[in-house]
Formats: sequence, C-alpha cells, structure tokens
Amino acid sequence: MRNFGLILTILILLNISLFLIFITQEQVEQPFNDNLDVSSEIESPEDALKKLNVGDVVAIEDEMHLPTFDVSLKYERHLPTYTYFVVENDFVNIYSGPSLSEKVIYRANQWEKLNYIESVLIKAGEESVKRWLHVTWKINDEPFYGFVRSDDVSRRFFNFEKMEKAILKAEDYFKKGRLTFINNYKNLKGIAPLYQGGTVDKEGRRRSQSAPGYIDLSNMEDFIYIEDGTLVRYLYPRGDYIRVELVHTGKEYYVPEKYIQKDRQIRELNKAIVIDRNNQNQAAFEKIDNKWTLVSYTLATTGATGRYAQPTPLGYYYAIEKRNQFYYFEDGTTRIQGYAPYAIRFNGGAYIHGVPVNYVYSENGERITPPKIEYSNSIGTVPLSHKCVRNYTSHAKFLFDWYKEDETIVIVIE
Repeated sequence: MRNFGLILTILILLNISLFLIFITQEQVEQPFNDNLDVSSEIESPEDALKKLNVGDVVAIEDEMHLPTFDVSLKYERHLPTYTYFVVENDFVNIYSGPSLSEKVIYRANQWEKLNYIESVLIKAGEESVKRWLHVTWKINDEPFYGFVRSDDVSRRFFNFEKMEKAILKAEDYFKKGRLTFINNYKNLKGIAPLYQGGTVDKEGRRRSQSAPGYIDLSNMEDFIYIEDGTLVRYLYPRGDYIRVELVHTGKEYYVPEKYIQKDRQIRELNKAIVIDRNNQNQAAFEKIDNKWTLVSYTLATTGATGRYAQPTPLGYYYAIEKRNQFYYFEDGTTRIQGYAPYAIRFNGGAYIHGVPVNYVYSENGERITPPKIEYSNSIGTVPLSHKCVRNYTSHAKFLFDWYKEDETIVIVIE
C-alpha cells in the first residue's frame, strides 16, 4: 500500500507538469495581432470628463513647491506653507466645500494669507473645469479649513529652485577668489560723475551711493553706476582703478580704487539671505556640515516705486553691517519719524529689519519711544517700503543674531 501511494503521488505530479508545459506552449505560440486596436481601451480625458456630472471632482492636485536643499529650521514663528495665497481684493468668501452652493464659513479680508493644502478640480460645464483651493488659516491660534476659488486670491510660493540656484552661483564665484563690495555709503567716497549729464545710467541705476564702472578706460563717457554694497570679484589693479567682475551679471568693469572695499572680503561663504520681490518673501540658508541648509523662511515686504521710495534692487550684495536699530525720516524732511529694529545693511540705505515704529511726540515736542512691534498685516503682500526689506520683528532679531560678518551675503531675485 505504501508503494501504491507513492506511485499515485508521482502520477499526479507528472500530470500537473504536463499541463503546465501545454499551457506555456499555448501562450508562446499565440501570435501577436499587429492590427489589434488598443486605443479604444484607453479613455481620453475629454471622454472621461463627459461622463462626470457638473460639480463632480475631476482631480486633486498638489502644487506645493519644496526645497531640494536640506531643511533644519532655526526660526519657526509665523510659518506659511511653501505655497500660500494672499487676498488682494477687499474680501473673499471661503466655503465649506468646493462649490458656490456650499455654506460660506468665513470672509477673508484684504491682505490675509491662506495656507495651502491641495487643489481640487471641479467639473463646471460640459467641457470646462474650475479650480478650487483647499486652504487653512488660524484665528487665535485655532486652525480652520475651507475652500476658495483660485481666481479670487493671489498665488505665492517660495521659489526655492531659483533661490538655491542663486546661492550655488555665488558659491562658484567665491571659489574663484576674493569677493568684496562697492563702498560708497552716503557718498562718503565721493559722488559719482554724471552720466551723460544725468543722474540715472542707461540701465536705470542711480548716481547716489554708487561708483562708476567703466567698460574701457579709453572711453570715460561709457560707464554704468554700480550701487553701494554690490558683491564683486576683485580681479587686478590698473593704475588708479581696479578691474572687478559683478557676481550678478558676470560683466567686468574698471572702478576707481577708492570705491573698492579692499580691507574686507568674504572669508567663508557660509550664510545667505535670499529675498524674492515677486512673491514678497525670503529665506535664509546656512552651510551646515558642508551642505547648504534652509534655516528660516518667512514673508517680507520690499521697496515700492514713488517719489520717496524705490524698489529693492535686484542682485548680489555683501551683508555689510548690523545695527540694533536705525532711524528714518518723514518723507521730504529731516525730522526723524521713527526707528526700525534689528537691521542688517546690504545696499546704500537699504536694510533688512523688523517692523518700523513711529515715534510719538508730546505737546512740548518731547520724543517718546514706543516699544517694538512684532507683527504687521501688510508684510508679505505688496511692495510698500522705501527700499528696505521689512520682516516680522522676531525674524529680524533671528537674522541679527545669526548674521556673521564677512561670511554673509544678500541676494535679491524676482
């Protein structure tokens, strides 16, 4: 009986093996039909949309912009999401769901910021789609959630790709050697010559607090204005001039020797503050364990255009000095209007600083100093300053303490 059981088991296994071989041969020998129409099996987006009802969800998308550098935050107050939205209209309605038929749960007022969760695409017509934004905001530190139409708000984001690229460019220049800066704060090194009888050059740069940059010393009429604080690479002297290369453009110029800060240079490029004029935000990066690392990101307000204001200039700058505070005047006067705390100067009279505070004057003219102000709702909205870059005061204090002389640069992008 034992032998019979063994023989039966062998026969069963043999039959199974023959069956598998037969099936395999069938599959191998099955010819491929070149005329087979597989396109009919793949549904087009248009056909898929037609099958949905108006109001149905078409897709959910993630539009968050992420840094590729390492992240190790040293400042974590007032943090927005990497992609966020600003209310530029007088107000916008926020709904409980992605539809105008849903309940209005909140009215966000002008300049409020809404943090981003995801984008929801809703069928709005036979062939149309409406984008809604799933957003969150806080009231008294309590989070709330809702939906807003994408057309009703201004999209902003931290352009980490461009920021990181700008830092790596500066690092390449640092490796070439001797990065210093143009020095003509308050025209103390001498007012630059007029450009063709005027005070603005062909590229729109201003004469005040600048140095002339000559393309060719044989033609002293052809030059540009290079602003105070501009980051340059020292190349070589030629008589009373220094040949320099602008980090921002890569162009070379001869600059009178007196305007070149020869006793200071970037010893180690370890820290960079990058300001984005388009998005009205900024980020700080630090070299940690030989790797560039994001250590803070925040909203910011840059310079406006006006009679007493000018845009924060684009380019690469030396973080020249820091001050506990600096004073600013009332427009068109020499009367001190107030102070701005925790300031880092990088270009002429342009600083990164905390929320400005206006002085109060008593009836007898005595100046009263109010305490520092942490927050301003206008930060991160539209350009409003005279040229400086406004931060929340706690972030300005963070940068003030974090700053290291001759190791820190400022980059302004858009």
